[in-house]
Amino acid sequence: MNYDFTTAHARYNMEAAKWDSMGIQEPGIVPLSVADMELLSPPEIIEELKKTAEFGMWGYTSWGERYGSAVCHWMKTRHNWEIDPSWIVQTNGVVQALQAAVRAFSDPGDEVLLLTPVYYPFYRAVRMNGRRVLESPLRLADGRYEIDFEDLEEKAKRARMLLLCSPHNPLGRVWTREELRRIGDICLKHDVLVVSDEIHFDVIMPGYVHTVFASLGPEYAQRCIVCTAPSKTFSLAALCVANILIPNEELRERFSEEIRRSGCYTYSIFGMRALETGYMQCGDWVDQMCAHVYGNYQCLKDFMAEYFPKVWVADLEGTYLCWFDCRSFGMKGKELENYLHEEARLFLDEGYIFGPAGDGFERLNLACTRKTLTDALERFRKAFARIA
Repeated sequence: MNYDFTTAHARYNMEAAKWDSMGIQEPGIVPLSVADMELLSPPEIIEELKKTAEFGMWGYTSWGERYGSAVCHWMKTRHNWEIDPSWIVQTNGVVQALQAAVRAFSDPGDEVLLLTPVYYPFYRAVRMNGRRVLESPLRLADGRYEIDFEDLEEKAKRARMLLLCSPHNPLGRVWTREELRRIGDICLKHDVLVVSDEIHFDVIMPGYVHTVFASLGPEYAQRCIVCTAPSKTFSLAALCVANILIPNEELRERFSEEIRRSGCYTYSIFGMRALETGYMQCGDWVDQMCAHVYGNYQCLKDFMAEYFPKVWVADLEGTYLCWFDCRSFGMKGKELENYLHEEARLFLDEGYIFGPAGDGFERLNLACTRKTLTDALERFRKAFARIA
């Protein structure tokens, strides 16, 4: 079956966070910022949610065998990782899980290690809970971001835990098995717990393979928690469903207790039905979606090469988020942001929100129709041709 990646809807007046944050309502202006899709979810999920809505009774819900089997099926068939359903701790989202993990596995004043620049809620999860951010900056070498393992090991001596973004947001890196093993070995050596945010693990580009951190081996699995969700995969963020997979029973109980303490232990039947349908029926849709995103990436890369060759575009290995360098235009921070908004009518995620090393860069969401992307790039061309 060939799926439709040409249809999308304007989300004005739908209480869509990234649309409302633009502060404007102009025909044809689509925000390419926050990481949810400007594409329709799989039709199989849409139909299942219609049935769930028509049932007309939506009481308190807790996951059971059907749900657990779907999660196990997806992990095995998509990621070659066999899990036990008892490892599943359900949450409303991965960001909630990051916050809970920081509280459960560290104490106020502890240092939490981040590979930066990185997804901005990582910083919040550390600082909002009274812990201290410990950065190990990623190196941009020969057009590719790499881990500085010497620096990572030195910082690991002081850290209580590592929040790992895998695949990496916003840089689009898919860490190799060898890189992940080196991270794991350093963390085992210095007794650093790994909290691996793998929410983008289904969105992998041709030629790359994602490795779930816990699948590296039993010793690694016993010292990590793996954060997953169908939200990025199928555009389900508003349905609030995520699965935190924790093989170690003691760690799982500590984390579960923190979730219970927060009062968040009721979940949406709509999110559960969407996950079950996606994980059991929509593998082909994911394959086609990834191919569509990669086509959009090639379109962006070709555009920059033709019109703005000084703009470096990071290789897209995973996620549907493309990172590119706008420093050649002589603007950073709010100045660049304002120019994009006012002159190009482009609403992206600014690089500086991912940390100081991101200032002057932009993150663009490629999970959109090709027309949406080409229209945005044409506005970019007109705006920046005046100053290039």
